[in-house]
Amino acid sequence: MMFKLLRIPDFMTLGNALFGMMAIFSACSGYDDLAFILILFAAIADGMDGFLARKVGSSDVGEYLDSLADAISFGVAPACALYFIYGYSHPYLMATVACFYLFCGILRLARFNTKHKSIPDFEGLPITAAAVVMASYLLIADRYVYFYGVIGIMVLLSLLMVSEYPYPKLRGPKAMGFVALVFALPIISYFVFPAYLSVFSTVMFLLLFLYLESPIMRVPRKYYED
Repeated sequence: MMFKLLRIPDFMTLGNALFGMMAIFSACSGYDDLAFILILFAAIADGMDGFLARKVGSSDVGEYLDSLADAISFGVAPACALYFIYGYSHPYLMATVACFYLFCGILRLARFNTKHKSIPDFEGLPITAAAVVMASYLLIADRYVYFYGVIGIMVLLSLLMVSEYPYPKLRGPKAMGFVALVFALPIISYFVFPAYLSVFSTVMFLLLFLYLESPIMRVPRKYYED
């Protein structure tokens, strides 16, 4: 059976894809905030599968599974969710921008698979980061969210994904732990303290904005590899 080829990191990758599909289903059903929370779950699973793969090794199919899962969770899911939210008022514009985002995300994944994995930085914004930026922005209180702001951010993220700007790889245990905490706080808030969801989402968005600026700031590598 195919499942015999899988290792522990691969099951985390499948969990990533599962969260992505659940995000699409949630957006289709009108549960907008839940859709973006599930994208955060997918991002955590994506980080965990890479961490486990470096610890216990990956299978022959692991790299291909990872790209397919990322395409679902961080390409298709955000594009579909945003279309379901805003497509009723601007269907053609939203469909065009959503498809552009998806195409750029797929191209970003394809380029990543052809690059040497030992290089110290990512070339272009990772698709996971792009999706999480969108999720955090949409989780901020409605009064801060405007349609053309969403369009602008989607186009910007799309262009950054296919750019050649260097983005740091967050692989050290301290960096990974900090990122997991930042992602976990909005998730916990959604289920336990919903009144604080916009607060934690705003904090996450601002921290992610710093990551978007990292090619300009050139953050010393010791801060994200330790």
